[in-house]
Amino acid sequence: MEQDAQRMLRLAEEADGGPEGVTALAELMEKVVKGPGRLLAEYEPYLLAARRPELRGPTRHWLEAISAYGHRYTDDPIRVRVLKGVIDGLLIQGLLTDTPPTAAEFEAVLRHVLL
Repeated sequence: MEQDAQRMLRLAEEADGGPEGVTALAELMEKVVKGPGRLLAEYEPYLLAARRPELRGPTRHWLEAISAYGHRYTDDPIRVRVLKGVIDGLLIQGLLTDTPPTAAEFEAVLRHVLL
């Protein structure tokens, strides 16, 4: 999760509030759900952190990294909060399907939230 938070922060640094940054994030999300082993291994302790506060450090960093990315597109705290829910929700839903979403499908949702 810490590595993913760092990767998200790098995307945030590269994003300029335009559509190219959304495309880059969507492509990353597609890559992550196509090889779900690592993603599953990350979401298991992520959910366990709801019961065990001592595990929340990495989850907090992940959510802060998404916020940093979202702030490249908007100053609206509600839209940033929606983005955090959307990214986690889409990734978890991607784990629950036989055919994971494509980058284009992720991008359509992200564009709706951010652009």
